[in-house]
Amino acid sequence: MKDFIPIYNSIPDGFFKTCSKYGDSPAFRYKIENGKKETLTYKETYTRVNALAKAFDIYGVKYGTHVAIFSENRIEWFLSDMALLSLGAVDVPRGNDSSFDDLSYIVEHSEPFAIIVENTMMYNKIKPLLSKSEFVLVLDSSISDEDNNVHAFSRFILKGENALNGDTNFIKERSKLVNTRSIATIIYTSGTTGCPKGVVLTHGNILHNTETVPKYINLVAGDKLVSILPIWHAYERTISYGVLLVGGFTCFSTKKDFKNDLVEEKPDVLGSVPAIWVNIHKSVMKEISKKSFLAKNMAMFVLNKSIEYTRHRRYKNDMVYLLGDETKEDYKKDYKSSIMGFVCHKLAKKLVYNKIVNLLGGRMRLTVSGGSALPMYIEDFIEACGINLVVAWGITEASPAISFRSAENNYRGTCGIPLDHIEIEVRDEDGNKCEDGKMGLCWVKGPNIFEEYYKDPKLTSKVKVDGFFNTGDLGAYTKQGEIVLTGRVKETIVLLTGENVEPQPIENKILESKTIENVVLVGQDKPTIGALIVLDEEEVKNYCIQHKIDFANKKLSELADIIKLVKTEVARLISQKTGFKPYESISKISIIDKITIENELLTQSLKVKRNEVFNRYKEVIENMYNN
Repeated sequence: MKDFIPIYNSIPDGFFKTCSKYGDSPAFRYKIENGKKETLTYKETYTRVNALAKAFDIYGVKYGTHVAIFSENRIEWFLSDMALLSLGAVDVPRGNDSSFDDLSYIVEHSEPFAIIVENTMMYNKIKPLLSKSEFVLVLDSSISDEDNNVHAFSRFILKGENALNGDTNFIKERSKLVNTRSIATIIYTSGTTGCPKGVVLTHGNILHNTETVPKYINLVAGDKLVSILPIWHAYERTISYGVLLVGGFTCFSTKKDFKNDLVEEKPDVLGSVPAIWVNIHKSVMKEISKKSFLAKNMAMFVLNKSIEYTRHRRYKNDMVYLLGDETKEDYKKDYKSSIMGFVCHKLAKKLVYNKIVNLLGGRMRLTVSGGSALPMYIEDFIEACGINLVVAWGITEASPAISFRSAENNYRGTCGIPLDHIEIEVRDEDGNKCEDGKMGLCWVKGPNIFEEYYKDPKLTSKVKVDGFFNTGDLGAYTKQGEIVLTGRVKETIVLLTGENVEPQPIENKILESKTIENVVLVGQDKPTIGALIVLDEEEVKNYCIQHKIDFANKKLSELADIIKLVKTEVARLISQKTGFKPYESISKISIIDKITIENELLTQSLKVKRNEVFNRYKEVIENMYNN
């Protein structure tokens, strides 16, 4: 395996060279106050970053200085990030949805010299913490109190511009101190378990991903990206840097504007998470459920036959992954189809799939899904739609991508092959390397692996051994050299019988039910598996109306008919007939409230915080097994 030799000396070095090469090309588009959109060229972006870096310099930001950024996606976030990196400063980012406790921990732990907040809401949210920094910068310029070291972004950048006195090279000169070994950022993991950990990433760590990933998606100058995922998160940040360094065009969007922006901007590429595709699938299913009995059954017949045809085509093209001693013939019955499948597929494309493609802008060449596992039924649906979806597997500690499933070798259900310069070893419980096809713990080595957990050498030495990093993910190599993941070690449920249960495949299957929005399996040290279920309230209400169930002024989760419906759905999906072992069946069910970012049970990358759920519903879980 060849050593990775980066093209650029630092992230800003790549930015400067891109600006020089594509100066008049559009770099960013974003909404301004009146709802209109503004576009910045690379030349204009460079000018703003140069002025902003000077302003930070005036107020004491130097090489190695920590600066916290608490904001969602916006152009000022990028400008601030690039200005800080150019000075050799270390940014410490997090989103607005983070709890006060998490933000307080991050400020106390990282000790930032300055704190950047997006708006008045965020300023007020962390006001008790602001005195711990030398100054505060408000990105939307809604607050200005310079006597108390609170600066509006618009005035702050203007001060930098005036102080430059026409010096267009200030930022380039200052950035000469920065190299691949310089620390770029400390990203505190959202943490599905325990306190957030400060992941220290260098410019070299990040450059590996941003210079390597673009070739897997054929990213070229002029390609347009609609940015919707949290930009502070390692996944979206790497995609954004990758688009930037090839001379691409990034359009910042919001949850509110996302649908309109997709149609209006017509992106070439999109960074996505499974939740986006699950919601699209559910929307289609909901529209079908509103039709008459005959129309609904006809639509489902057509879609099911189309999916059957899609899977058959995958089988015929030798795109079914194989583990261990498996052969293609072992899967023949699972991938069969008929001429009816072909006819239904053409019909579904005309009536359903084309509409979905057009809602995505109609020009999207490829989307990269990451953050968490993509259920196979969603893989089938997206492939049937004709959407070119690939998958990246990663973790913040790996900057973040480890493996990539390319469009050319798109083995559905896998996470692709290791990225260039990266080695993945699958090891058993004793630390021995597993044979291909055998499941084990994934250890990773490469130039993308983080330096350390900030202020935690003990934990760092525990997960980094002999150059390899323990990802905590369970996986295996296929015969084609792809990685397949089944879950995380910390999520494995060990029953009283000694059986180990991986919750992820079971949860993914349960989510095929249109009446279930989310599910968390429980059962550690219990005799059987249980499930905490979140209802899809809209779908359940439709079910009540169709079946004349009175739900007015009643709690859906307490209706006997709904409890019966959920149990029936779970039993239908999780059984030996659907490929699950007897001990994986669900014997206990409780319906719980929503799992969201706002109630702190979901990370910003939309992963369930299992420990938080277990703690919050501890009494519910105990009652499940006592009744």
